[in-house]
Amino acid sequence: MNRRHAVRQFAVIAAAFLVSSCAWVPSYVSEPGVTIERMTTSSGRVSSANFWEDRKGFALRGEITPQPITKGPMGGHVDIAITAPDGESTECRTTRQRIGVRDVRKQFSIRFDVLPTPGSVVQIKHHDSANHDGCEV
Repeated sequence: MNRRHAVRQFAVIAAAFLVSSCAWVPSYVSEPGVTIERMTTSSGRVSSANFWEDRKGFALRGEITPQPITKGPMGGHVDIAITAPDGESTECRTTRQRIGVRDVRKQFSIRFDVLPTPGSVVQIKHHDSANHDGCEV
């Protein structure tokens, strides 16, 4: 009888763990109704960018590929400008990319409390400089 009880407890705990662990795994947000414009500069090309959702909220994640592709370590930052559907209001945010020693592509991410309004346009652009004033997208 103790063995059956132990097996049932294990099954319940395992099921609870599996259900709760799903909330910890980031999931791709397929169609938020937002246009993502990946811009290319002389220092880097935005090779990918997508919205993701996890237990902390939403994030825009992507990768920058250096230009030319044979370029060594890549510094700088990524500007992200969000233009509302009315075309009037624009929000600009800056994030640094994570630099891996052997990686050709550099990852970046930036968090949002909520997704941009459907119909918004998100422009992403890499800058080689460490920082700058204003939004240069």
